[in-house]
Amino acid sequence: MEKINTVIVGQGIAGSLVAFMLHRKKIPFLVIDPASQHTASKIAAGMFTPLSGKRKTIHPLVLEQIPFAIKIYQEISQLLGQNIVHLSNIYQVFNSAEEQAALQLKSIEPVYSAHIVPILGALPGIHQQNGACEITHSGWVNCELWMGLFRTWLKKNERLLEASFLYQDLDISEEKLSYKGLEFQNIFFCEGYRAIHNPFFNEKIIPCKGDVLTIATDHFATDQIIKKNGIYLVPSENNAFKAGATYQWNNDEELPDNASKLWIEGQLENMLINSFSTIDHQSAIRPTTQNREVIIQQHLQHKGMCMLNGLGTKGVLQGPWWANRIVELCMHSASE
Repeated sequence: MEKINTVIVGQGIAGSLVAFMLHRKKIPFLVIDPASQHTASKIAAGMFTPLSGKRKTIHPLVLEQIPFAIKIYQEISQLLGQNIVHLSNIYQVFNSAEEQAALQLKSIEPVYSAHIVPILGALPGIHQQNGACEITHSGWVNCELWMGLFRTWLKKNERLLEASFLYQDLDISEEKLSYKGLEFQNIFFCEGYRAIHNPFFNEKIIPCKGDVLTIATDHFATDQIIKKNGIYLVPSENNAFKAGATYQWNNDEELPDNASKLWIEGQLENMLINSFSTIDHQSAIRPTTQNREVIIQQHLQHKGMCMLNGLGTKGVLQGPWWANRIVELCMHSASE
């Protein structure tokens, strides 16, 4: 293998995006990842939308992040030879008359009018007594497909070491970093919630467990994301859908939770008119922060050491933007 410039710890959404940004810049790198089956990146629904939270606000930066993210995912699709990004309006079902009135009032405002579109005809198969609207500039990334294909690409190009990273084996000097015989200039920690054990950064990571179901139904078909009362339904393969998700804070238990399964199924019964069956139940731990702010950090003493973490539930949307910036920051510092 050629001499590497950078090591990336973790191959979730953050680590994969950092790796792709380095590939774009033709900077040789190596990803170190233990190939865990239960990761938030692998089971993520991968949605992106300009509206955020229960109040459906729009952050100005999001309007820049969305087109950049789409561009990056299209480039990744080209690299992998298979499309991973799907552009589709979100079908937002109003859970109450109050929610309907609030969102219709927002749609009059100039900043929201281009993103909230009234529905002329109802989508069949959905309980929607209070109506619905569509959220534009939205879509989803097939994260499970992306993570698998990108890992295969890393292996093929000798860019992956399948192993757990041992902090005590990282040797730091003013001139270089070294790890198990490897010498390099930069290291990016993209470990997800496991960063709670990272001795080089003191950023506060809050583990947030999420359960996701895969369901099948013969009575409903759409290529749109459906959202109602905090629950999403995202198209998958073979007329299946991913449905979720739950939020259990400060929970680092990775096994699926039956109570969460029953709760999601109950919410789906309030959403879907016809029957469905649960064909898979997965869970994983998200890395979140107290104020939901992304951790994009350069070590104070060691400029070649950086962390990208805390992408949380908006990882697909925010990830490309911040991965590009932290790579630029680290490479700029190395050239000084």
